[in-house]
Order: sequence, then C-alpha cells, then structure tokens
Amino acid sequence: MQDDWRWWLALRLVRGVGPVACQGLLRAFGTPAAIFAAGRSALECAGVRPDVAHAIREFDQWSVVEEQLERLRRHAARLLTWNDPTYPVNLRQIHDPPPYLFVQGTLDARDALAVALVGSRQVSAYGLRLARELTEGLVRYGVTVVSGLARGTDAQAHWSAVRAGGRTIAVLGCGIDVIYPSEHHALFHAITRQGAVVTEFMMGTQPDAENFPSRNRIISGMALGTVIVEATEKSGSLITATLAAEQGREVFAVPGAIGDRTRGTHRLIRDGAKLTERAEDVIEEIAPHLRQHPMRRSAEDLAPIEAAIVESLRHETVHVDDIIARSGLTPAAVLQALLSLELRGVVQQLPGKHFVAALLDGRRAPTQE
Repeated sequence: MQDDWRWWLALRLVRGVGPVACQGLLRAFGTPAAIFAAGRSALECAGVRPDVAHAIREFDQWSVVEEQLERLRRHAARLLTWNDPTYPVNLRQIHDPPPYLFVQGTLDARDALAVALVGSRQVSAYGLRLARELTEGLVRYGVTVVSGLARGTDAQAHWSAVRAGGRTIAVLGCGIDVIYPSEHHALFHAITRQGAVVTEFMMGTQPDAENFPSRNRIISGMALGTVIVEATEKSGSLITATLAAEQGREVFAVPGAIGDRTRGTHRLIRDGAKLTERAEDVIEEIAPHLRQHPMRRSAEDLAPIEAAIVESLRHETVHVDDIIARSGLTPAAVLQALLSLELRGVVQQLPGKHFVAALLDGRRAPTQE
C-alpha cells in the first residue's frame, strides 16, 4: 500500500499539478505510477503544459516523499486516495476534489449523509447554544456533522456530536500531525474515535491563512448542505457558504439579534439561504424521508447504574449531590456513570455541576441557559 502512496505523494509535489490537473491526468492514465511512466509527448497529448510534463519527467523529490511516508507511519495516519472505493462520495462530485486525503480515524458509507456546521470563532452564548442544539438534532437523524476544528462554533459542533454519540469529521487547514488550535488535542482524538480528522495538506504543513479557503471547499464538499451559525460580514464562514452554493449544495443560515455578529448570516438569508432554527429545517431539504424516522435512544440501551441515574433526574435539572442522594450509589460510581452518559449525549452538564436528561426516547428535558 505504501508503495502506491509514494506515487500519489510525488504527483502532488510536482509544480503545476493541482487538484484539477490531477483529475485530468488520472482520467488519462489511471494511476499516478502510470503518469510518471508516461513519455513527455503522451503527457502533452493528455493536455499537460510542456513545463509541467517536463517537471513530471524530471521529478527528483523522492527524499521528501520518504519523509512524508515516515511521518504517516509515526502518526498512525493513512492516505485515502481517489482510486479508493471509500473516498467520500460527496467530495467526488465537486469541481476540484483533492486527489487524496490524509486521514486519522474512519470514514464510511454513513458519511454520505453529512451536514457541515461552521460559524464564528468569537461566537456568543446564543450561537453556542444553537450550534449544540442543531448538532444534537442532526445526530438524532443519523447525520454526520462536518466542521473545521476551529475555536468557537466548530469546536461546539464537534463536541456536541461526540457527546451525543454521533459521527463527526474535522477538516484541517494544516498537516494532520499539526493540531491547531493546540488546545484541541482532546477534541482531535475524540473525533478520531467517532469519525475522522482529514486534510489534503502534507504532513508538517502549518496553519497558514492561505490554506483555509482550500480547506473550506472540502468542508462544504463533504456535506449535502452547510449551516452557518453567526458570521460577520467578513467571516471566513461566508467563504464556505459561497463554495457550498458553487458546488450545488444547500446553504442554511441561523438568524440572530441584529448586530455585527449576525450581519453575514442575515445577508445569506436575504440572498436565498434557508433560515434555520432547528435540525428539521435542514433535514426537510437534504433528506425529507428521514423526518418521520429520527434515531431514538431507549432506556433499554443503558446499564442498570446509568438507568438509575437517568431516573433520578426525573426530567428536571438536578445538582450532582442530589443525584448521588437520590440514586443511592457511591459518589465514585455516580461520577463515572455521569461522565459516560454525558459523552454519549444522554445527559448534559450545566453550570454549577447541575445535570439534565438531554436525549432519551426522542424527548428533551427542560434546560437552563
């Protein structure tokens, strides 16, 4: 497999061979190895410029390729190439799909039903709440949530999907061995256990600003629709929305109070994005057949201790000390079970060590904001 990866990595290192040129070459020759084996005249007949054909024939950066392969091994990552049948189906359909993705975690067929959720890094409490509620709702319908691992909205979307027991995919604007922002180490590894972290950038690539528009086309390209939660007029999230529209995907925007934080999202709504308040607004556009069949969590799925704790909540907000008293269990057992329930999205922790039953049998208990 790594012999095959060597040719893919080499092809993207050739000056002048971007995603679109890669697609043309792959259509003409089938594999990167065949491209490098082709003569200069054959390359030019396939539409390659003479200088690019020369660069392919004279490629000599094999030490860089070997370094990339070693980094892949060291970080337990892999290449998912265009020729792999598990390459994301939605991403195949855009104009300039990456020829391969660096991947940690797993991608599978369920990710064809995906929605991107992005927004402001300086998100308000309102925006965080809407991002959480939308994500939890999408997870109930079996939707994979795609975002960019950035601070603010992105992080809330990923964490909410993880805690609700759903699938989530993070798309990076850097190498897969560069976790950015650095405080998202725990989130990065949680995502790899319930989905995947992916990037098109070579190992070691730093998160330079010029990388993020390219990253954003993959976020929107992997999804059937993109939801924008809070965006200023100059927000990078608007680039993602524009790319989604150009890719023929649905664009959704969450309204908010009038002000700088929402000028971008309100402009999207004026320009035709669907005003979105809940997950069902998204589902009815991308998968209306699912409206009558949300995924449900049953009390039968809980261990006895977990069921006792959920019962102790009785659809109200309860302090952890009261949960311990009501359940009759030891504090250690309660805290361990609460952590498990929170990670799976069955209960939600509120400020002040209060807990509430978040998702059970398709119902939501009252929450505090």
